[in-house]
This record gives sequence, C-alpha cells and structure tokens, in this order.
Amino acid sequence: MRSAVTPLVSFLILSLAGCSSTESAKPPVQTQTAMIQGDATSIYWLDERLGFPETLSERILMGDYGQYSTEYRWRKGIVREIQRDGEVLIDGKLTQQSFLIRYDSEGQAVYQQNRLDGDLRPLRTTDLVRYYQQAEQALSQARELNKSGHQFFQGYWSKGILEECFTDEEKALSFNAAVPSFILQRLNQEDNFIAAMGKVGRKMNTVDAIIALDNDSADCIERPDL
Repeated sequence: MRSAVTPLVSFLILSLAGCSSTESAKPPVQTQTAMIQGDATSIYWLDERLGFPETLSERILMGDYGQYSTEYRWRKGIVREIQRDGEVLIDGKLTQQSFLIRYDSEGQAVYQQNRLDGDLRPLRTTDLVRYYQQAEQALSQARELNKSGHQFFQGYWSKGILEECFTDEEKALSFNAAVPSFILQRLNQEDNFIAAMGKVGRKMNTVDAIIALDNDSADCIERPDL
C-alpha cells in the first residue's frame, strides 16, 4: 500500500509546484492611463500580477512649476521602495531633486538618500510618511482612471491614421466634443505627434483630452526608467 501511495503523493506535489511556478512566471498586467488636473498632467504605467501591484511609473508635467518622474515598487502589496528624479518647486524655486527611499514591511523608512541641487539633504519624518502616502494615492488613482476608461495612448497621426508608439499598430481616431475645432483642423492639415487620454479600442481610439501635440519628428513619451 505504501509503495502505491507514494507515486501519487509525489505527482500531486510536482503538480502543485508546477502550478505555482507557472503563476509566478505569468507576465504582469500592464495599464497605461493619464489625468489632466489644472496645469498638471499625470501619466501612469502600472504593472500588476495576480491582482497585486508590482511597479508604478509616474510622470508629472506641471509646465513652469516643474516636472518629475517617480517609480513606486511594491512587494506582496506593500510599498517597499520609492525613487524620484526631476524638478520640483521648493520655497518658490525650481529645484533639482532626486531621492531613493526604502521601507520595511511595516511601512517604516529604513533607508533614504535625498539630493537637492546635487547636495545630500536628509528627508524629514513627515516627508517619508507623505511620500509613502503618495504611492498609495497614485496606485488608487491609476486603478480608478483605468476603470473609468481614461487610458493613455500616443502615436503619429497622418492622413486620418494613428500609428501607435512602440507597437506600430494603426488605429482610427474619434474625438469627443471637448476637443477644440482648431486642433481638429491642424490634425487634418498636418502630420503630427499626438499623446492623449481616452478609450483604446481594437481598431479605433477615442480622444477625450489631448496631452501633447507636436510635429511628426517629436519623440514618443517613454516610461520613466529610474
């Protein structure tokens, strides 16, 4: 009896191990979304696996008030690392800032390196807590935007066809009533680079708001790599 049961047990163990390794090997679900709020534009690239966040890349564009990129990293659904680089407004002055913060599983900061205009400056405890909260808020925002159909897309528009960045897929575009008529006239007259938020379909994307409109030699907006 014992010799008959052992192969079955071994088979079950191997099968369960195989399922676990297969699940962990699955590629993450990727989401690209964006939001325009006043003079600030936020673009998000989110990677999730089995419903848990892994990485959220964020690009914030604020015109004369600066721009920066952030990468938030999670482990088992808990914020563990935040890295940022760019120009931020500090005491009324645009300042170059780059920092890296690591948190433990309890949300306590265990490592920090912060540079302002190249000089090492310690972050206050209130800043460490605030950036942790920003990570959770950015995740919630990206998920909610995607759920409500505010996706981010970009590409090169020519003769009524959008060739999407990085995939070269060709899509038609439709525009809702909020897009000004002079922009539609420009799109009909010239080849352009366009970045927008709206709904992404198999054959057609719908533009709810335009984030960037430039000539057709402009570069695609890349996901931050920090």
